[in-house]
Amino acid sequence: MAVITLTSVSGSPGVSTAALALGVHWPRPVVVIEADTNAVTSAMPGFFRSNLLPELGGIDKVQLAYSRGVLTREDLLDPERFLAIAVHELPPIKSAPIPAIPPGHKLWVVPGFFHLGIADGVSGLWVRLPELLRSLSEAGIDVIIDLGRLGRDDVRMPLIDTSDQVLICANATMVDLNRVYRRLEGPDLTQRVGVSVGSAEKFFLLLNEVPAEQIPAVDFANNTLPVLAMLPFDPQGAATFSVGRPDPKPNRNTYRQKIRSVIAGLGTIIGYSDLDRSAS
Repeated sequence: MAVITLTSVSGSPGVSTAALALGVHWPRPVVVIEADTNAVTSAMPGFFRSNLLPELGGIDKVQLAYSRGVLTREDLLDPERFLAIAVHELPPIKSAPIPAIPPGHKLWVVPGFFHLGIADGVSGLWVRLPELLRSLSEAGIDVIIDLGRLGRDDVRMPLIDTSDQVLICANATMVDLNRVYRRLEGPDLTQRVGVSVGSAEKFFLLLNEVPAEQIPAVDFANNTLPVLAMLPFDPQGAATFSVGRPDPKPNRNTYRQKIRSVIAGLGTIIGYSDLDRSAS
């Protein structure tokens, strides 16, 4: 199993969009968990285009299930428990279709909070989730976690610790370079990166191209962390995953194409040969 966590250190520059895009194109069964405690769910009104009711799944319901006893992977994926939404089992919706996934692909999504007022009440969830993630591995199911912005001494650090790879999303600007550099000075991340600036085995940057004042990726790599990839500035292509924009010509979607190469790169790092092929 692979546990891939996406986060940012300032704002949330495309974290949720990239996480959902990775989930759509992931070549193995995968669960995408929206675990952002700084913003309400973007997946439900965006990726799912407000087609689904909040009762169908969510991270708050996962916490409630934990409070009532041990939560197993079978519970998480059981459609009758309404914890994770099985995208591959959703019926076609003509009026506002959900982004299509490749034929035969199994994708579950656990939406984030619908009300931020309860986010503090689930702080105990984050130390319990790693056990569930390990259980998913036994079933050959990978996990992609969307943390949104990572705060200092964040209570969700157990998810960082259990991840195989952590992708820090940032815009390719001097402003974000400085923010990433200074955030890595924090003791909570310094002790986890555990190596000199400019190299890491677990932490990588996922940069976004910007329309103005862009700086080279090598500047980030030399001063902060290795850069896994630079996502193209393609607002319409990215909108397929962020707001469910129709994508009648996916082969011309440069954002989608780059996501496939990111998956291949992760496969090389993790050592998963079946991630080295492009998803459909």
